[in-house]
Amino acid sequence: MEQIKIIFFLLASFFGITESKIAADKNTVTVYPEDHKIEIVQEHLFTIIQTEKDTALTLAQWEQLAKWKENKLSWAKELENFTNKDVTIENNEGTIAPRISFNYTDEKDLRALGIWYNKEKNQYSINNVPREHTTSKNGKLEGNYWTFDGGSTFSFTNEAFVDLPNEYKKLKLPITEILKD
Repeated sequence: MEQIKIIFFLLASFFGITESKIAADKNTVTVYPEDHKIEIVQEHLFTIIQTEKDTALTLAQWEQLAKWKENKLSWAKELENFTNKDVTIENNEGTIAPRISFNYTDEKDLRALGIWYNKEKNQYSINNVPREHTTSKNGKLEGNYWTFDGGSTFSFTNEAFVDLPNEYKKLKLPITEILKD
């Protein structure tokens, strides 16, 4: 079993940071097979704050990630085969939405993201993890896998924190609230 280290709803994982303080309630992954491009849009960023130290650590991590180019932040080694890697952080009316994109040359490289390609069927697939609440308008849920036609653009959305335990819901704070201070 391959270990997936790039977690779509954890921005820091794209940079190999394992102690991620910032998560997205919702992320949409779009794969453009014709262009060999992937785009991930994260929405409703939040953090879990238990102590003042958590606030400081979250702010420091946000500063590092938001200015990744200026900070010369390295991408995760799992993404070394990808090109044109970019993160833009859109801020529309107080809503922050990171948009991560990159290109791939070989479909096998997508395995680092938990996306598999079956050449014989011309079909992509991902594991269905029930707690991530994955949905797709153009995918088909078949047993434990979501499958997608390899000849056209496809996307899927995860909402991994829908079932967050109540004790953490009380500590959940939108990243925009922390950035206001």
